[in-house]
Amino acid sequence: MSDAIRRVWHESGCYRVMLIIAVVYSVVRLAAHAVYLATLLHPQALPGWVDASEPMIPVDLQVYVDAAHRFTHRQPLYIEGDIGSLEELYQYAPSFALAFAPSLNLSSVAVTVVHTLAHVVAYPLVYMVWSLIFRALELHRVEKTLARTLPVWLVYSPYWSDLGYLNVYIFMALLATLLIYAIVAERPGLAAVWLVIILLIKPQWGFAVGVPLLSRRWSSLGRMLGLTAVLYLTVVAITMVIGGPAYVWEQEIAYFRFLARLSQDFPWRQPGHPFLGYNHSIRQIIYFVLGVNACTRGIATVVKMALLLPAGLVAGRWFLRLRPALSIEDPSWHKGSSLLDLAFLLYLAAFIWLDMVWELTLGIAVFTYLMAVAKQRRVRALLTTVFVPYALVDLWQLASFAIFGSDVMAPGPYFLTDPSIYAPMVMIVILVFYGILIGRLHWALQYDQDGRFRIPRRSACC
Repeated sequence: MSDAIRRVWHESGCYRVMLIIAVVYSVVRLAAHAVYLATLLHPQALPGWVDASEPMIPVDLQVYVDAAHRFTHRQPLYIEGDIGSLEELYQYAPSFALAFAPSLNLSSVAVTVVHTLAHVVAYPLVYMVWSLIFRALELHRVEKTLARTLPVWLVYSPYWSDLGYLNVYIFMALLATLLIYAIVAERPGLAAVWLVIILLIKPQWGFAVGVPLLSRRWSSLGRMLGLTAVLYLTVVAITMVIGGPAYVWEQEIAYFRFLARLSQDFPWRQPGHPFLGYNHSIRQIIYFVLGVNACTRGIATVVKMALLLPAGLVAGRWFLRLRPALSIEDPSWHKGSSLLDLAFLLYLAAFIWLDMVWELTLGIAVFTYLMAVAKQRRVRALLTTVFVPYALVDLWQLASFAIFGSDVMAPGPYFLTDPSIYAPMVMIVILVFYGILIGRLHWALQYDQDGRFRIPRRSACC
């Protein structure tokens, strides 16, 4: 990958300027993050609306550490009834709480530093693994675009936001990327390992399982799912041995019951709230405009199903096509493009269906890919117009805080100058990416059965 960056560096003076600016911003942003962490550890420096009398760690990391504490003391992991506040909301499997148990042996400073360093390492790994995927599929143009978009990767808002909260989004993006790479490399055993970890944290990130299914690679799919089942049950059994069978079984039941009722107990933002907030799901958007009731709940479901219908039709056509099962070597894959089209479409479809959509961490990889394969300038302009403002939200937040201080912040915390709390920027990006991928897969189906591409009278939109 360094060779591609070096080539682009020598080819473009504009790229050199943008990369230098992005690197400088990253250094400044890391320094700002260090100041933020130091402030948390000295609560007297926090705004008055923050009720803190002792050193704090980032809020999402605190949720994981608290869950580990409850697990070790055999206490309930999941909130019953009305959620009320998201600050203490643990949403993952009991095994994930057990995995965080070693953090209980660390001080607040140490656990914060360790997980900060893990985030700092994980994000470059996402970038490097995508380079390996593009190279393995011989998508050389995409690989070059990956180098060209490095400045955007460096300032990408979801990464910096996740670093601030110390959530697991970056790790989920890395695990999903590794899962796609294992599927591309036809390594079902490795794919099963990544898939099990995903299922124990955020199951929706296992979207790539649909790729071998839709491409009818039955052998790889069967081995991957079989190994996944064995490994998943093994992890659950180990958790039961450590935590006690009765306790862990009770928490597993509570976990699935919690997920089933989450959308009912969730503290939705309604018309009375001053702004939409950071949850940009279809359901939240409709609730914010029309209120929360049985009718709007049905409307949200219908809207989601209508949006996902084109994906279902395209996926069904891919699955039912009359040719032999496709492989990476098949020319009709466009050297791997169709495989990634399917993977990204499944990713976006999963997030359209979800009722809590806070981020699009893997969106930077989708943006890079689509910018490389989109043939029409207006499509690339659309991608840039909708995605770059989302990518720069963190820069805008940092600039606002630097100019106005804590006056721009409200409980949540929310930046009152942040456009993404007023407009559903995440869902807009999702729907634009989604529409372009639907178009690409539709035109890819114009292949004849012998693998030759049949050029339609009108060129594809992308």
